[in-house]
Amino acid sequence: MVNRTQTGEKIKQLLAKANQINDVIASLSYRPNMSASEAEAVQMALNDERNKLLSEATALKPLARLEDTSVFKVEKLVRKKMVRSYWFSSWAVNGKRRNVYLGSCASMDADTALQKARKLKAEMLGLRLVDYSVAPKDSY
Repeated sequence: MVNRTQTGEKIKQLLAKANQINDVIASLSYRPNMSASEAEAVQMALNDERNKLLSEATALKPLARLEDTSVFKVEKLVRKKMVRSYWFSSWAVNGKRRNVYLGSCASMDADTALQKARKLKAEMLGLRLVDYSVAPKDSY
């Protein structure tokens, strides 16, 4: 991801919590007041919690990639004094950059263009379709 998104920040928080749990698990072996069976039970519970956090972070990555979609306006001089405006978006698919035409600025606003871009991006990347109106709108 290039830009900061709400889902991207949530992923970072989940990974930070998982790292904290790793530190706690590592420190369990240095606690003399716990028996081996107690330490093993606590370690298993912490491992389950860490695995849950990691799987949640992994599941959120496609949504974060969709949120990291932006649209931009391109103006083209058609005739001497006539300028046409179009909405475009750009993202990488299999290492290649794709510039995608979304439509004329006269026929849609920025929010509609962003929703269309997210839908097209999900289709091109083979991501599961989600409700794009729910995803937070970034600045344009």
